[in-house]
Amino acid sequence: MPSPTLTIGLPVYNAAPFLRDCLRSVFEQSWSDWELVIADDGSTDESLSILRSIFDPRVRLVGPNLHQGLGACLNLITANARGRYIARMDADDMMHPSRLERQLRILLERPELDGVGCGMVVLDRHLEPIGTTLNPIDHLAICADPLIGIRLAHATFVGRAEWFRSHPYNNDSHGCEEWELLFSTFAKSRFANLPEPLYFYRELDSFTISKYLRRQLRSSFFSWKHGRGQFGRTRTAWHCGKRFGRGLLYASAGIFGIAGVLVRRRYVPVDAVSAQQLRSTIEQIRSGSFPVGPAAVPSRSP
Repeated sequence: MPSPTLTIGLPVYNAAPFLRDCLRSVFEQSWSDWELVIADDGSTDESLSILRSIFDPRVRLVGPNLHQGLGACLNLITANARGRYIARMDADDMMHPSRLERQLRILLERPELDGVGCGMVVLDRHLEPIGTTLNPIDHLAICADPLIGIRLAHATFVGRAEWFRSHPYNNDSHGCEEWELLFSTFAKSRFANLPEPLYFYRELDSFTISKYLRRQLRSSFFSWKHGRGQFGRTRTAWHCGKRFGRGLLYASAGIFGIAGVLVRRRYVPVDAVSAQQLRSTIEQIRSGSFPVGPAAVPSRSP
């Protein structure tokens, strides 16, 4: 089988309630020259049964099925990718049918770019679109203030395979793998974002106070360790303090049961017309299917 243009990398950990919709959105893509490389991170729910039911030669399940963390899964996907480009996706999310084609077109037209992100649609627990988030489209604006963050949603990232191989994830940076990768590479990379929300993100299902706090603490530590030399101690300490304070705010909100209110305020509300269009797209995705058969997912790579 010839190598595909694109590898879709899907790390999976106990995502059974959402995994079928995620897979349907893969098979609904307008770009069909892809392979799906799945790294299961030692799931203990139905995830593996769902994955092994897929019957399509473009789908491969890789890895030892041990709980190693997100960074290890993403590096494993990169090591097994046969495509010239690699697309990130999380197992509890969905993507617009034109997402991959539109991002690939940009990379094919602009060889100076290492990767392209896109905007996100935020869904509530009933798959109702409640907001959108759009990031700057050009590299300088994306990386204008690295201590605040590189303004690119990494779950939406489609990049050149050689870029991923040259910049592996830190397996030990649990909860901050993607943040650390972008912070470490922005100065020698070139990124862009599409101005449309093409990725459907279930934040209210994946958001927990403990996970948010761990992420804020670890990113503050990393910022201080690697940022003070480049941006100065005063500026770096100020940003680390703000990040830590934000974590305390969310922790307090969690105690009073209003964390969801803070999460919703981070996004631009969706107007009625856009919401209806998004509902139609979500319905289209969920009415789709992925091929199942008697065989397990073809070949497990080490």
